[in-house]
Amino acid sequence: MARHRSQVGRIPWAHWITLLIAVFLLLGTLTMHAYNVTTSPAASTEPADGTVDIADNTIALVIQDGPNPKWTPRILDALRRHNAHATFMVVGTRVNEHPELVRRMLDEGHDVGITGLRPGDVTQLPGWQRDLELSLAQQALAAAAGVHTRLFGQLSETSDEVLWTLRRDGYLVVEPTTDALSLPWGDLSALSAIARRGTVVGMYDNGSVTVDEVNGLLSTMSPRGHRFANMSEALIVPRPHEEAGLGSRITGHLAAAAQNYGGTLVFVLNALIIIAALLAALRALMQLGLANTARRLAREREQNPPPWYSPPVSVIVPAYNEAANIVATVQSLLANTHTADVEVIVVDDGSTDGTADLVLGLGLPGVRVVRQRNSGKPVALNTGIAHAEHDILILVDGDTVFEPETIGHLVQPMIDPTVGAVSGNTKVANRSSLLGRWQHLEYCAGSNLDRQILNALQCIPTVPGAIGAFRREALRAVGGISSQTLAEDTDLTIAITRAGWRVTYTPDARAWTEVPATLGALYRQRYRWSFGTFQSMWKHRASWRDSGPSGRMGRYGLIYLFAFQLLLPLLGPAMDVFVLYGMFIADAPYAIVIWLLFLAIQTAGAGYALHLDGESLRPLWGLPLQQVVYRQLTYLVVIQSVVTALHGAQLKWQTNARTGQAARLLTYAPKPPSTSHVEPVTKRDSRLAR
Repeated sequence: MARHRSQVGRIPWAHWITLLIAVFLLLGTLTMHAYNVTTSPAASTEPADGTVDIADNTIALVIQDGPNPKWTPRILDALRRHNAHATFMVVGTRVNEHPELVRRMLDEGHDVGITGLRPGDVTQLPGWQRDLELSLAQQALAAAAGVHTRLFGQLSETSDEVLWTLRRDGYLVVEPTTDALSLPWGDLSALSAIARRGTVVGMYDNGSVTVDEVNGLLSTMSPRGHRFANMSEALIVPRPHEEAGLGSRITGHLAAAAQNYGGTLVFVLNALIIIAALLAALRALMQLGLANTARRLAREREQNPPPWYSPPVSVIVPAYNEAANIVATVQSLLANTHTADVEVIVVDDGSTDGTADLVLGLGLPGVRVVRQRNSGKPVALNTGIAHAEHDILILVDGDTVFEPETIGHLVQPMIDPTVGAVSGNTKVANRSSLLGRWQHLEYCAGSNLDRQILNALQCIPTVPGAIGAFRREALRAVGGISSQTLAEDTDLTIAITRAGWRVTYTPDARAWTEVPATLGALYRQRYRWSFGTFQSMWKHRASWRDSGPSGRMGRYGLIYLFAFQLLLPLLGPAMDVFVLYGMFIADAPYAIVIWLLFLAIQTAGAGYALHLDGESLRPLWGLPLQQVVYRQLTYLVVIQSVVTALHGAQLKWQTNARTGQAARLLTYAPKPPSTSHVEPVTKRDSRLAR
């Protein structure tokens, strides 16, 4: 697979925008839910002076606070039996819950008005909030029945200023002149006298009493010739409904969905938060427990060290446009203190920046340059392995600088013939910037500490490409470096474990590497890593059924990768949204407490990881900001990788520009120069199998 830039690998600003839109929509849904489940100021039941004149001999029933799923259908049934009409002043949230009742009201000739979005008296609210309530109530009507209304139901004494504002906005303010409870039910003559001069009778749609009142009025007054009319009939004006626009209908449906499913969303978020918190706590416990055990065992080995192992080694350096660092890489390899022979093979994978010429110009002994057409890192590694003379092979990236003792420490576990691969300790060279410091924390508190844990469980899934030692026999057993995934190091490590070899980790073998210096470069790298890791997990998914080391990898290593490199990053946005929801919407201060506890766990784990690695604790000050900014990038990486994998799309290898900071960090004087030579690629694959 050729290494070149791909449009797929560019930092997807559209995806950042999509994520922000999704977060805002999620927060909007939660906001709407939180707003809807609260109530407006309580309404007064004392009627005020009438604001409209009703035709004589007319009773305009105004039924407030519906629709009610139990009582409204019975009221509608009674009205239909007597061929009577009424006016229903509905509440927006209840319209969202029972839109079919609003449609029935309109179909059967009743007028529909609004009192606000929530139960209560919106006239007691500030002007901006009153306007919001009425707008959302109108959108609820638009979603339920495709209409807006000009009727507003006044619930209590209202100031002239508010009335003027409502009328200016086009509302016809309807206020009952008579409360149903105050009617002289036992005196038909008195009831008839009230009806003869026209009246607006107010009722609340909240129980069987209202149903009895409606039935009572219809049964007693209709035979006496009194008319039961809706407001437009009583005032002899056009119907107060007008068709709602498409935008209002869409907004109404979204608001209704937010209300109706917001509770479920809150429940799901809470469940996800609990899962994320448990995973974070589990990881922290494993890190602190198993890493400490591994460190204790290391101290015991230091006190009773085994014989020092010094086999001859071949170092393979695949290089594609590594001119910025390749000289320092090669010099550091030859400046090692390893007492046995060290040969260095630089495989120039079709570089266009003079990488091979720089190595040849050094004139260093024990260095060979092999040129090949650009074919990809796995092919370059296999080419180097085929040209190597020794059976212990160290694979090194072209931007990596070794410390003098690194090779010696790296090969020590190879004294055990069952060890097929050894992972070294990758350190961030360019950590002076904030982005570099964040990656330094990620390497120490994430990759290296995870490697300590997985080493204790004997299921390390990745020997990093920056520094790893392999036994030729183990590579031969798995067929060499595979190009089937973009994470060839993970694929290779899992395959070696499944073949029955042990893979171990030695933190004393340190290699300094240059990490991406820009967000775009970082995104491309992590996208490839993440996608390649998922490919490797899928490729070796059947290992959980195996026995021995292969089964251990499937049941521990792959599950660890799934939990902490897939599931936990996917749950991260839920944590962030929950915190924002609790802090600014739901008045839940415990949300920030949970987040701070989560941050404390992360900080403790990171601090312990830095301590184990002999690093300063000063970079910890950047951890809170890392959680706010840097972590969002990991969300996108994992989400995009999952989506890409589910779609079956292919991702090409991408390269990042080098700055040479690793070369400037550590430089060592190599052995005195003699000669170097260059070899073309030849058919020497038999060396891999010998």
